[in-house]
Amino acid sequence: MEARADLLVLTATNLELSIQKAVEAEVSLEGAVAVPGRLLTEFTSAVGSEPLEMELQAPGLRLRLSSPSYDIEIHGADPEEFPQGVSPEGGEQVTLAAGRLVEAIADTLAAASTDEARPILTGVRMSARSRWLTLTATDGYRLAERRVAVERGGPLTTTVPARTMAEVSRLFRDAHGSVQVNVAQHGSQVFFRGSEGEISSRVIDGAYPDTARLIPAAWTTRASLDATELNRRLRALVPFAHESANVVRLAVASGSVGLTATATDVGSARTEMGAKVSGPETAFAFNARYLLDCLATAEDQVDLELQGALAPAVIRRPATGDYVYLFMPVRYPQ
Repeated sequence: MEARADLLVLTATNLELSIQKAVEAEVSLEGAVAVPGRLLTEFTSAVGSEPLEMELQAPGLRLRLSSPSYDIEIHGADPEEFPQGVSPEGGEQVTLAAGRLVEAIADTLAAASTDEARPILTGVRMSARSRWLTLTATDGYRLAERRVAVERGGPLTTTVPARTMAEVSRLFRDAHGSVQVNVAQHGSQVFFRGSEGEISSRVIDGAYPDTARLIPAAWTTRASLDATELNRRLRALVPFAHESANVVRLAVASGSVGLTATATDVGSARTEMGAKVSGPETAFAFNARYLLDCLATAEDQVDLELQGALAPAVIRRPATGDYVYLFMPVRYPQ
């Protein structure tokens, strides 16, 4: 915690991820101290909106926090012992609208793997070139890719841990203006800087898969559907799919798409909704959670592209053309 000018700057790190946030404060004397983060967080969460006065007492680096209801003393540590971060200067850099970055993270984060056996897949790939930043995530069963325009900078290529991207989204969710993304010159750290604060993180080393070759260039059947309605219908079927590993069967016919879920010992559920269909009738079975993760951030029409029961399905947003989501089928008894 560092008091300077009219700000209180808080910095926390676990040596892999660091977050810095500045808040307005009335500062009568500048100074700094390191305190236990969890203790401070739990106390201030309980205090709520009460005004808080902080005073650093020496010797002993005791931080006293006073409010109308509380009087707390925390034993601090020398701030010089707090780990110093790496400078982002001199590396790759792009700047883009904060809102666009948050949207892109929301569209891709769910597809990142949680399996530490393949560390590179636990991150989100960021690649900037030709005035566009592309975020890609895959766990081997589904793939999400979102493209957003950058204001300046590039090229840039790095793989950022999914946990870091979640924190970036949280920090800049309500931010106005731009976010600057920097990869340190030596390539092992990435920085996100904006009006709401700063996040720095290690990056994930290794070659990211060539995901472009996985996305089909053609389709045999395409159904255009309302994303919100499809999301609602699918959620209603999920309780019946729990006992069958979340498997739902999708059948495309002329002018409609049907969804069916069966629980052997409980029952079954089916729904049918209108759709604009091109191509022959086909059926496809899939893990409902994969499609729900995609639909969670969709608002308008989506195109569902199929090439039969054993090929991956692709979701696109025709209104923007900046998003593609691929998910694998599961075998379903006929």
